Amino acid sequence: MEVYVRMNEDVENDYAFTVKPDDTVSSRFAKIFDPKEGLTKYMVLRPSIFYKNVPIGFRKSNHPGFLTENGCLLFDYDADNKKYLEDLKDSEKSVWEQLWPGQLVLPKWEKDWNTIFTYLAVMLVWLYTDLPDCVSPTPGICLTNQLSKNFAILADKLGFYELAGKLRDEIRVNQASVTTQWLFFVMHIFKLLVITAVFYSGLVNPLSFNPWRTFMVSKTEISGNNVELKTTLKNIGWVGARRAIYDDYRDTYYKYRIEKAGGAVLAYKSGVMKIASKPGVKLSAGEGFQTDLENRFNKNTFETMKTAGKFILSEDYFLQLEHDLKENIKKCNGDIAEINNEIRRFRKYGLFECGPELSELVALRRKVEETPAPEPLPEQEKKEQ
Repeated sequence: MEVYVRMNEDVENDYAFTVKPDDTVSSRFAKIFDPKEGLTKYMVLRPSIFYKNVPIGFRKSNHPGFLTENGCLLFDYDADNKKYLEDLKDSEKSVWEQLWPGQLVLPKWEKDWNTIFTYLAVMLVWLYTDLPDCVSPTPGICLTNQLSKNFAILADKLGFYELAGKLRDEIRVNQASVTTQWLFFVMHIFKLLVITAVFYSGLVNPLSFNPWRTFMVSKTEISGNNVELKTTLKNIGWVGARRAIYDDYRDTYYKYRIEKAGGAVLAYKSGVMKIASKPGVKLSAGEGFQTDLENRFNKNTFETMKTAGKFILSEDYFLQLEHDLKENIKKCNGDIAEINNEIRRFRKYGLFECGPELSELVALRRKVEETPAPEPLPEQEKKEQ
């Protein structure tokens, strides 16, 4: 089966991996992040520089998820909320015994305190060097002053004596007013906060601060000709598909339905536009990925929806998904490119076309969503009951 693993703690980086029946957490997921045999050798997978490169464990998200218009599941934006996370056991059970097909796995990242303290030390030293001259025990040692001194020396050697004199005048202690000194110091604090935010958010997240390693990795050929990389991807079960977030799904599905209807006007008249603009249903507690795995083979998704109005997962549901995907592939008439596009779209968004079984399933779940909750009884009626 296939499950999704989140990279960089980013909702837009949920990638598909194949899992074998006998795979454990260490033999499958830990291998992905192995610095010698996994993807960590080629790319940055940690959230930011303030975390270690290798996770200390893995958790699954039990958020119910989002039911698409054609009966597939997407991950909710709150899927990584702590209340929905459950640790995966390594030795007691296989991955198959702990996860539903298509479920989200999240690495458990450990803070790298060595990097954090080193970063803080560098920032504090930098902040100290930029203290206003009026309060600094060592005025005039800031980085810009050091650069100006060296430029002044260079200007002297090149014969630009007037320029050299101006540079030396600018770096004289207390050359600027006290107000100006404090203003520049506040600007420096703001600059450090921006830099920290950039690193913390992962916008700048280098593979290594070792320039030689970074250079060597940048020279690595990321293509089908790289035998070592192909072997790595095969060993870790890499599929190469990324699960879409809801906004991406909604926009893509809307465009697909409008084009299929023959344009916006026809889509509006046929009622397609209304559904396509807000497709699917957000599931509630006890549904979707919160379904008890022990009931995979003894419960039926379609019967439960009709009798209890809840969308649960079951083997019957996944068999129906597989059947509908195969039917869509048959419509490609053997065109390899179309078949690949259909499979790629299924892995990213789910089905865009489904059979009557899944259509009815979604319609029933939508009906439950649209049914207003019963109004609370007055106190008098409660007492009479």
